Amino acid sequence: MKLNSYIIPFFFFILNILFRWVAIEFNSLAGDEPFSVYYAQMDITDIIRHLKSGNNPPLYEIFLHYWIHCFGIGEVAVRIPSLIFTALTASYIYQLGNEFFSKAVGITSAFTFTLSNYATLFSHEARVYALFGLLTVLSFYYFLRWLNNQSSKRDWVTLSLIYALLMYSHYFGIMVVGLQLGLGIIIKINDLKSLKNYGLIVLGSVALFSPYLYIVFVRMFDSLESGTWLTPPDGWASMSYILNLFLNSQNLVKCFITLMILSLLLWGFRNRIISKNTVVVLCWFFVPFFGMFFISYSFPMFHDRYLMHAFVGFVLFVGIVTTSIFKSDWLNGIVGLIFLGFLFVGVTRNIDNGRHTKSAVDYVQSERDSVTRIILYPKFKILGYAYYFNRDRFKNFDKEFGFYKVVEGFKEENFYAINQYSEARIDSSCQKLIFMMTDAGPKDQLLADFSQEFELEKTEHFPAIIDVYSFKRK
Repeated sequence: MKLNSYIIPFFFFILNILFRWVAIEFNSLAGDEPFSVYYAQMDITDIIRHLKSGNNPPLYEIFLHYWIHCFGIGEVAVRIPSLIFTALTASYIYQLGNEFFSKAVGITSAFTFTLSNYATLFSHEARVYALFGLLTVLSFYYFLRWLNNQSSKRDWVTLSLIYALLMYSHYFGIMVVGLQLGLGIIIKINDLKSLKNYGLIVLGSVALFSPYLYIVFVRMFDSLESGTWLTPPDGWASMSYILNLFLNSQNLVKCFITLMILSLLLWGFRNRIISKNTVVVLCWFFVPFFGMFFISYSFPMFHDRYLMHAFVGFVLFVGIVTTSIFKSDWLNGIVGLIFLGFLFVGVTRNIDNGRHTKSAVDYVQSERDSVTRIILYPKFKILGYAYYFNRDRFKNFDKEFGFYKVVEGFKEENFYAINQYSEARIDSSCQKLIFMMTDAGPKDQLLADFSQEFELEKTEHFPAIIDVYSFKRK
């Protein structure tokens, strides 16, 4: 194997590590990150049991369990795996582009991924999405090897394992496997022997995932019945928002759409035949992106964090478009360089994800005293705030009842997490009250309840959804 086949992927790996290390702890450990870290502290059997009722399979938390056993639960420590997964993804994007298209496509695609603020956002988050992106790229790499008759039996086993890991990492992994299965059947419909081998690959992955199939159906029907936490998309505004994240700016999105249209017109003029590899990449991006968009009008799922599998296909689509407009390689190279230059201008390393948990906790700590009761709504948000209020209590996990010990333990510090007013247990010892509203809910009703005995002194807002109300007794 040529030395370049190692040097360039290694270059992109190191570049991503160095490039994205900056500001890895800029944002608070917030949102669902504390959830993953908290449950990752438990034994494997308890992780699986608790996550059965959640929205994600347990692969990432199981991995994180072993990671934090070695490196602890510090903000940087728990985010390093996502940084590594992201760097590996860049390497394999190059590898895929180079092997199945051209070196120019591989380099342009890998740089597009490296410079994208979207990829940076999830490389700084202790959640499954960076791993999901890596597994998606790996699956398409080995799928294309099979599609081009380049794979060995060892590759088949590898692809089957990757499919299983994809489904165990996120339920949308089923979508990735289904897309490749559909493409494989359509493209190789006349090659029954090859399809039979691929069928064995898919069946092997389903067998590995079979212990979780019942849970998938239960979660699917629960979601269909109760809906999701998202709202339907807002037409082009929703798509534009996602594409702006992918390419760092609205102007560059417009530029890329123009290049895409120009490329399609020139392709039609030259009467070219689209290769099966290009068809795969087109479907890799367009099917999940537009499919999830339109489905979301009935069953909302179109959200930035749920589009990682479409994003990694998108960067390869960018590489193909920007390097195939002209017949001349050097002209295409100039187009690619200019495009990457504008992408670089929009790069932001310290991306504010709007979760200012740490700042809110610091503020509350500075305002409280011995006669202050802290009230947090809703109760399940306690994990994110416990991480900064008292790390030892965060570590005191309850393997039987989830975060029950955390909620009960903080009552010793006059800190109550509630789902309704009665749980605040206001008594005469409470002379001051700090109410932290951290999610959608009956804010006006709760404020009215507290105002019966207390007078509102001041309000502080911490983006995006943390409102802190300071009361004193009347």
